[in-house]
Amino acid sequence: MNKQQFGSFIADTRKAAGLTQKALAEQLHVTDKAVSKWERALSYPDVTLLEPLAEALGLGVEELMACRRLEASEEKKEDEPVENTREEQPVRNLMEISRENMRSERRKHIWQTALALALMLSVTLGTIWYCDTYVSEQLDSPIVLKETVGNENYLYVEDQGHLLRLKCGADVDFNNITLESEHGDELDYRMDCRWNRRTYEGTVSSCEATGSIVLGGMMDVQFEVESSPLFWYDEVHYTSEDYYPDPYGEPRGQVFLCDYRFWIGEWDVEDWNRETVLLVEDCLTAAVADIDGDGHNEVVARTRWPEKPYMVYDWCGDYQVQEIDQYWLETVSPELEDRLLTVAEWQEKANRELREAIERGEM
Repeated sequence: MNKQQFGSFIADTRKAAGLTQKALAEQLHVTDKAVSKWERALSYPDVTLLEPLAEALGLGVEELMACRRLEASEEKKEDEPVENTREEQPVRNLMEISRENMRSERRKHIWQTALALALMLSVTLGTIWYCDTYVSEQLDSPIVLKETVGNENYLYVEDQGHLLRLKCGADVDFNNITLESEHGDELDYRMDCRWNRRTYEGTVSSCEATGSIVLGGMMDVQFEVESSPLFWYDEVHYTSEDYYPDPYGEPRGQVFLCDYRFWIGEWDVEDWNRETVLLVEDCLTAAVADIDGDGHNEVVARTRWPEKPYMVYDWCGDYQVQEIDQYWLETVSPELEDRLLTVAEWQEKANRELREAIERGEM
């Protein structure tokens, strides 16, 4: 017996008995889809269903297993041999159904096991990805910038050379957060935050001042003093000072940060604060240029954060108020990019141009 023979016999017998697949299924307490699979030779019924199936079709179990109705003349006679092929056939069919059901159960178990393993693997990989992507930690750090976009407030905090943009939660008192003390020192804050390593964005749920201040420059180095008209002054002097290695700059130990000081009057190293107009701290370089074409120079500082590469300090244009506005820029002109190169970058550019000139045979 094969599945096709068995399925065709069930279908023919069911139709002869005037039963639909649904009616037969209801008698056996199975679905009509199960009956359809039997008749289409897709599967065998469970062994426990053979007797009620035979009864529903008006058959004996032996007839169901033999896939034919047995006539009275086919009953075993006393003088016939014990081993009768026709009598053995139902037994063999029953064993085949039993084996097929066992194989089906094994396949089902294998698929269930494989599915469970795949699910466990996906959960594990998802957990590893999540832990590698999202960071929940408590930061003790100064706040670089406060920003309001629409109805949302954001704090910017530096972490390992990147600028984290943290959306303030309901418990963060945004208006009472100050970036500097009355003496101009950076204030340290303790923040509970969660952020994404790939986008450097996240949320901050609490932010409390620690009472500590953050000290600045380390190396007392100064470059040549330059002068330009700036803000509401006809002449402002400026230079870089207090160089120190950027702890997160690449290559390590070759990138330096510094402060840029802008002042008026005579240069008196003992009296900086009285004459200082602007002090830009912890930047790579800075330059004076009229970037917006309004006829007044602005200060453009190149920051250490790739997420916010340029900070602009601009006079608001009111001689009565005399205030300096700050805003970020994502890009600047190629000419200004060259002016904002560091000493190491200038040297690298000069060496590259020299190599290219040699390759072209110009030197």
